[in-house]
Amino acid sequence: MKKIVITECHDVLNITENGGVNTLSQSEADELANFIRNENIKREYISWDNKSITFINYVGYIQCSTFSIEILPKVAIHNDFIQQRNVLIEMLNESGYINVTTTSLAQLQLVNGSLLEIFGRIYASSLSSELSKGVTTKYLQIEKNLTTLKGALVISDHIKENLSRNKKYMAYCEYEEKIIDHELNQIFIAANRVLLKYINNLETQKLLKQIDHVLDGVRYKLFSKIELSRIKLDRTNKRFALPLLLAKQFLMNITSSFSANKETSFSFLFEMNDLFEKYIASLVKKLTEYTVFEQHNKYRLLVKENNNRDIFQLKPDVVIDNGEAQIIIDTKWKSLTKGNRSGVKREDLFQMYAYLTRYERAQTAILLYPKQLGIGFDEDIQHESWYLHVDEQKKLKVYSLSLENKWKTTEELKNILQINGY
Repeated sequence: MKKIVITECHDVLNITENGGVNTLSQSEADELANFIRNENIKREYISWDNKSITFINYVGYIQCSTFSIEILPKVAIHNDFIQQRNVLIEMLNESGYINVTTTSLAQLQLVNGSLLEIFGRIYASSLSSELSKGVTTKYLQIEKNLTTLKGALVISDHIKENLSRNKKYMAYCEYEEKIIDHELNQIFIAANRVLLKYINNLETQKLLKQIDHVLDGVRYKLFSKIELSRIKLDRTNKRFALPLLLAKQFLMNITSSFSANKETSFSFLFEMNDLFEKYIASLVKKLTEYTVFEQHNKYRLLVKENNNRDIFQLKPDVVIDNGEAQIIIDTKWKSLTKGNRSGVKREDLFQMYAYLTRYERAQTAILLYPKQLGIGFDEDIQHESWYLHVDEQKKLKVYSLSLENKWKTTEELKNILQINGY
């Protein structure tokens, strides 16, 4: 099985005639293209030509019949895949995509392998831990003709089936029976089957096989995306939230591959612009005592005259409100350059101008970018600062943050907030 590791946006995956260690053959590229088309993966996030592929804004893992592709964020000066992988796990954990304790994160450093190996270990460990506390069961309503009375006697059916036929020794009963063969456990069995095909870590394999043994008697079932989305937890089984979240991720994007051997292909992918936004919002909440709003949607920009309807809803990523003033933060998973306006797009400036004019109590609007590696890596985190022509007190600032590790990101973000009075 060929394993390819690349960085989002920076690395180019080449397509060659026969395919090498870190390249795809034409047949492998065709399989990947069919998988992407089949799973409705956003094509605008993939730059594709006849000889190369570049993933833009997607990070995660794609498994095909004879190869896998791991896509990591560019967060280190060099392609240190271990560091990039660890940072991605930290970002996913902080943002709520997964929920792993600090101790568990430290233990995951020992798992030598891809994102699939790490996610597989998180899934197997969390599920095994919860199953050791007890397997979830459900009550199934059963109606059956028995030789002994069980539950309640169904009079009408008892007369029809037994008394009218002189079966005095029978009783038509209605009762509840505990079962483990229900949808939640069936999802775990299905996820196990996928993971056992591709997980190499022996300890993780052992955990997965133990889970299969504990859930012996649960049927294997194929799930559609609609069925997976409908499955919810309640107070009796909410402790299975993390393994269910991961199992859904493993199963949500499964398809039959287009190769001759018909192996299973699947992926778990995350959009970096969404992840960066949620990561920063979560850290901000921990760094300030003031009220923090995510995706604030109180205001619209214009009113249509003929019907007085508000249009053009404004939705900044983060709004911090101290009761008297506000600061707005919009995250941008984009590249900055040393060119005009430090590479800030004109449309992003207009967006921030709209925020500053509509949010009357907002004195500062911040565009926040990931710190660029190689270009201006050692420069100050603030790149630009402007004020509105009609109001010098309202300022628009551009900052960038290092993402090399969570501690450094937190310290730089704390500094930005302190500089701006928060």
